[in-house]
Amino acid sequence: MVLARYRAVLRTGGVGRLLWTSLLARMPNGMSALAILLLVTRENGYARAGLVTGSYVAAAGGSNLLLSRAVDRIGPRPILISTAAGYAAGLVAMALVPANAYVAELLLGVAAGVSSPPVVSVVRGLWPRLLEPEVAQVVYGLEATAQELVFISGPALVALVAGIAGAPAAVILTAAFAFVGTLAFASSPALRPAARPSERVRHRLMRRTRLPLYVAAAVAITIALNMTDVGVVAFVSGRHASAAAGVVLALWSVGSMVGGLLFGVRSGGVDDAAVGRSTVAIAISIAVCAVSPGPVGLAVVLFAGGSTVAPGLARLYARVGAAAPEGASTEAFGWVAVGLLVGSSIGAAVGGFVVDALGARVDFLLAAVAPAITGLAVLAWLRRRDALPAAADPLPS
Repeated sequence: MVLARYRAVLRTGGVGRLLWTSLLARMPNGMSALAILLLVTRENGYARAGLVTGSYVAAAGGSNLLLSRAVDRIGPRPILISTAAGYAAGLVAMALVPANAYVAELLLGVAAGVSSPPVVSVVRGLWPRLLEPEVAQVVYGLEATAQELVFISGPALVALVAGIAGAPAAVILTAAFAFVGTLAFASSPALRPAARPSERVRHRLMRRTRLPLYVAAAVAITIALNMTDVGVVAFVSGRHASAAAGVVLALWSVGSMVGGLLFGVRSGGVDDAAVGRSTVAIAISIAVCAVSPGPVGLAVVLFAGGSTVAPGLARLYARVGAAAPEGASTEAFGWVAVGLLVGSSIGAAVGGFVVDALGARVDFLLAAVAPAITGLAVLAWLRRRDALPAAADPLPS
């Protein structure tokens, strides 16, 4: 029955084509950081390689919102095609410069990041426009589940190609995935321009909708996830990363995939309270890691707790899609993408500091703080709102 429902949804309105081409275009999300790191460390240390990778990620996040706004104004195809070409050119050039040309690698990394195609914002902004809310909810669950495959297979593919053909080949392969996948995605008939947003909508998107609530949840969740990544490596491997840590993290992703698949076939709508409860559930699943008896126990806890991650993100995306005004859905998801990037950056930095200073178990506990506070704050705000007259709520759903 589960597979039958997914088959039916994938045949609806070109959903299957949009989903698989967008996932192909998103493969660089799971490949680029490691590929660039391996490329730069051929002749430079990890500190310089980290600076190049961080600059690339920051540039990608900074440009995503501007590109998402441009998509809402002039349509997705021109933006996707031009950025795909620029992104691929930047990565290929980076792969071909001499190994000791550190400044060139840094500048080309920034150029590639600025040109990153806003595929995620575009595809998530399409679902509420193309599908009924209940069908869109299923697709958000399926998409959140399938994206886990990107982050499992991407690094493994980079490691394999780099080991066989060298780091430049891994970077060029990343560029190829982005270029081919983005062009395939952009060729879909469903990517027609949406209604153009008015100046009022564009200027008040973060002030007159509940989007700040969803961005806050995105920041909190990704802080927790990235702190947990660091904590898992330290808990399993000590001060030196090992393959065993990668296996434990992969099991966490598999648990998330299972949860996402089960979520996608549930009936019923998603409201703001569901976002709050899901955010708290993610916090609890991470906090429990602190009492794991050892690496095997941690793997079991993470596999079970992973079932909260993809459903939580799917509920978040569903609410963003429902709240976004007509003609501004891509920008709305662009704001969420910025929130995810901010949370990832904070989580990775804070997680490293906490692990060094206090250990992995404390890291797991502190990782749960941001989503716990955010989820409880959302639920408290909803209770307060429900106690007031309907007219007192200034923010439309």
